[in-house]
Amino acid sequence: MLENHGWGKLSDLCDDLVVYRNLRPLDDRLPDRRVVLRKAGLSNDRTPRKVDGEYAQVALWIAREAQKVRGASVNLQELLFIGDTLYNDGQAYRNMKKVSGWQSACFICSEALGEEPSSEVDDTDEIFCANRWSALGAWIGRAREQGMALDSQTLVVIDIDKTALGAKGRNDKVIDKARLEGIYRTMDAVLGDDFDRAAFETHYAELNHARYHPLTADNQDYLAYVCLVINAGLIDFDEVVSEMENGSLDNFEQFLRWVDTRMMGNPLGGESFRQVHESVVCSVRIGDPTPFKSFRRQEFISTVEHMGVTQDGAAVEEVIAQEITLTQEIFELARWLRSEHCL
Repeated sequence: MLENHGWGKLSDLCDDLVVYRNLRPLDDRLPDRRVVLRKAGLSNDRTPRKVDGEYAQVALWIAREAQKVRGASVNLQELLFIGDTLYNDGQAYRNMKKVSGWQSACFICSEALGEEPSSEVDDTDEIFCANRWSALGAWIGRAREQGMALDSQTLVVIDIDKTALGAKGRNDKVIDKARLEGIYRTMDAVLGDDFDRAAFETHYAELNHARYHPLTADNQDYLAYVCLVINAGLIDFDEVVSEMENGSLDNFEQFLRWVDTRMMGNPLGGESFRQVHESVVCSVRIGDPTPFKSFRRQEFISTVEHMGVTQDGAAVEEVIAQEITLTQEIFELARWLRSEHCL
């Protein structure tokens, strides 16, 4: 049974040791993004995606620098990774494990309370998949049994979206709601009265499934933009599905080129749409993982509006349904790992 454990914040777990999606560290003791990319041996004109091997290379460089900054006397030699998707988080973990060569363990969860508790382990990569966040205890126990020290030589990577905040399968619907509200505000601004909300919801819900990840890369900016294009009438939804099924469309940059072609001499969408398209294209070219800037601004505002909104003493069910919350199991595990001097 879920309980309300009161107030908390991410900094209780990790202080400022947060790395944004564009690989910019929050902690001002660490170098800025351009220095990080250069020191990691990459060009600073393109940010690698989370599933890229180069992303792991940069993330590990930042972790080693953070280890020095905190004054640890040992080198990092172990990796714990907690996330909610096999596509993004699982691949990022595999890459970090491969690049580092460290003993590693990964926990992936999407809670399904309507099903019997279950878990399965990929022994090759040591990925523990479960349908309960409470299975974190069993996972960390397995890591111990596998000989992991879980001390100052251990790096702990915790995904934020739908993992530390808005747990997948439990509280993530509120994140989706906030995200959709941000999208609607963006679509209203771009398409005005031509925005078809009902059609958008249908297309968004369908394209948000894993089978479309080759196109969307499990990236909300990509997904929102694809749905915008469909809603503007430049490309039909059935065309997108057909092109993916026959293998003609298999990545987002290809989709952008398709839009370029359709926009030649086509007035659909108007000047507002053209400005959004050009901004997205430019951002993708420089490797920005959040290229749909107008959407992200509105999403941030909507997300904040769904934090701390219920009254103290509200029923857990009401809190879970109305506001984005910290995941208690992760909160407790992270604090314990911190007490054991993990990074």
